[in-house]
Amino acid sequence: MGRRNDYIPLKDDDFFNFQGNLVNKVVANKTAWGIPDAAVTALTDRRTEYEPLYMKAQNKTTRSMGDVLAHRQSRKLYEKEIRTFAKAYLMFNPLVTDEQRSEMALTIRDTEPSPHPAITDIPIVALRIIGGGDIEARCQMTTDQNRPSMHPAANLADYRYVLLEIGGRPPADPEDYQKRDVSSRAKFIIHAGAKNEGKRFYAVFRWVNTTKPKQEGPWSEAITVVIA
Repeated sequence: MGRRNDYIPLKDDDFFNFQGNLVNKVVANKTAWGIPDAAVTALTDRRTEYEPLYMKAQNKTTRSMGDVLAHRQSRKLYEKEIRTFAKAYLMFNPLVTDEQRSEMALTIRDTEPSPHPAITDIPIVALRIIGGGDIEARCQMTTDQNRPSMHPAANLADYRYVLLEIGGRPPADPEDYQKRDVSSRAKFIIHAGAKNEGKRFYAVFRWVNTTKPKQEGPWSEAITVVIA
């Protein structure tokens, strides 16, 4: 059955069969599904108007251009009414099962979160001193090294940093870094503080997705600059 990118069929013959099946099932189940009589009557009235126009337009021997245009206009209005009706009474109605929605050829909502692909990339990070103890961080994908870019499977850049006197050594384990933060942008400012000017700034970065299921990429090597 030819379709657009939704549940409404593209071809006139397919749409005719689709609407007839849907309306028949609605009429048969309106009480069980708790659908108001007025809404069902409005839908069946539109069907009563549409079907004779469809029959006229399908007869290539006797139809006129007016018949074709009348059918086209009627179908357009009918489609709109079906979409409105389905959204109000069928798609989100807990009394309608997914099996019943499938029998009406309606879209079945996916209630399970789509798994994110594993994050295996390590961000490429450039640091730039901008004065006053502030540092600009630019995180980039390995495949897009000309501009800041968030990993497509991530929603945050996670980073941890430590400030040390010149000659100090950063922790080997990212868990031991003193300060932690995240950014929803690939380009952002880290406020180390003017009071730390002259100290060495060390930071590690990774891509993370905090939605379910949570994804965490590997940490980068420690990147360093001197605060100015």
